[in-house]
Amino acid sequence: MARDIFADYIKKQRSRGSLERANPPEAGRGAGADNETVTILREISSKLDSFNRLYAGSSAADPITAPLQGSGMVDLAVENGRVVLPDNGVFETNVYIKDGKIHSLGNNPGLKARRTVDARGKYVIPGIIDPHVHLGLFASMAAELESETRSALIGGVTTVGCYFGGRESHFRTFPRIAEEINRHSFVDIIPHLVIATEEQRREITDYIEHLGVTSFKVYMNGIPGLIPDVDDGFILDVFEEIRKSNKRCLVCSHAENRDIVRRAYEAVRAEKGDKATVQDWTDTHPDIAEEEAVMRLSFLAEKSKVPVYFVHISSGSAIGRLRKIKQSNKYVNIETTSPYLSITRNCASGNSIKMEPPFRDIEDVEELWKAVFDGVVDTIGTDNVTMTKAEKRTEDTLWNTISGYPAVETHLPVLLNEGVVKRGIAIDTLIGKLTKKPAELFGVYPKKGTLLPGSDADIVIVDMNMVKEVKASERSSRSDFSLYEGRRLKGWPVATIKSGELVVENGSWVGNNSNGKYIARK
Repeated sequence: MARDIFADYIKKQRSRGSLERANPPEAGRGAGADNETVTILREISSKLDSFNRLYAGSSAADPITAPLQGSGMVDLAVENGRVVLPDNGVFETNVYIKDGKIHSLGNNPGLKARRTVDARGKYVIPGIIDPHVHLGLFASMAAELESETRSALIGGVTTVGCYFGGRESHFRTFPRIAEEINRHSFVDIIPHLVIATEEQRREITDYIEHLGVTSFKVYMNGIPGLIPDVDDGFILDVFEEIRKSNKRCLVCSHAENRDIVRRAYEAVRAEKGDKATVQDWTDTHPDIAEEEAVMRLSFLAEKSKVPVYFVHISSGSAIGRLRKIKQSNKYVNIETTSPYLSITRNCASGNSIKMEPPFRDIEDVEELWKAVFDGVVDTIGTDNVTMTKAEKRTEDTLWNTISGYPAVETHLPVLLNEGVVKRGIAIDTLIGKLTKKPAELFGVYPKKGTLLPGSDADIVIVDMNMVKEVKASERSSRSDFSLYEGRRLKGWPVATIKSGELVVENGSWVGNNSNGKYIARK
């Protein structure tokens, strides 16, 4: 992984007493930086080392050389904003963009921009990476790549990690998917491949070498008839294949004890029948199923020395267990989602919030937020599955309603409202879990996840004072419902820059053709 020269430099300056963190970046409050801060940022830009690679072996990476300060022309300047450097702080400075990359930061009168964007009073953050989405399940892949990735950009999400399943060899299915991504997607896509069959397992090292995929998924508990689950022996075989590659890979997992879930499911269905409500659904996936599964897989990962990534952790008991495990087990990485941080089983009376794992209680929400605060949670995704109410079958019985929801476009405002506004989490701490950390874990840092000069110019401008009511009819997704219908959220993205192009301005789409691509990691 490439060295973060921003972090190295800022740490050195702080140790010398040369740089103080800006004022706490709370909603509606300035980040105040003095001339010394701006000078240091300019010096960072002018004295950056050359990178050998953006990340080891990546076909998508080119060496980055430090941009020269002084006079010259850039394509775009984002001026007067409160620039968030994940893990380092918030600084009032300018961001200069050239040829789709971050050129430099600072206040450089000698640089002239063909176009400027005034971000005064707003936060300027790296493009959000949603590490967990599903596309093409209820509509064609091409159609959802167009509608949902444009919707993502309006919500400030510029890169997504997308899961691709099925029972065929991925060599038969993924080349067509990659072509559709490059043709139709407005965001960059990090592919994750589901491993569910012996054929797929045997081909893992070839997927790594020939497809540039280094993240895979196993389901400890699947969905009967739709997604197969696998046993521990199969998971150990997956670990062994990955070890053969000598590459740093992640094994993502839906972690629930399938036998405990099936036992609970049958008991609740037998008792409640067709009168079961979405509140009863939570009881079909008891906390113990998630807690036991994270313990078991953490143990297998440590013994195998293969990193695992727990997707969508939902319960307070599981995150409490993982807090203890992470103290000594370096192979454990944890994701929760914006819906699990904002929705409880009592948020709706209908079936629109049916999900696997299910939404739980407010105590679980608060335990998850505690884990965001103290660093136990590494990343925050959505587990987005785009569907309409008809496709979800919200008017059917609970048992026939499909699990899933659209969530990408509301991902960032939900987290800003619930985390920064309501709970007082520092904005740079939160944004780090949405940008830098997923980029590091999935092997795309510092190409993504930062505003380091030479990184992709994926930028979001956020107005922490903006309050809007969520209405599905006003969102850009093809879905016709939202988990947050009628909820007023404070803190919204107002502009998005993708690969150096301003594509969202004042909350409205102003972009041209799609320029997203599939990111191969080699």
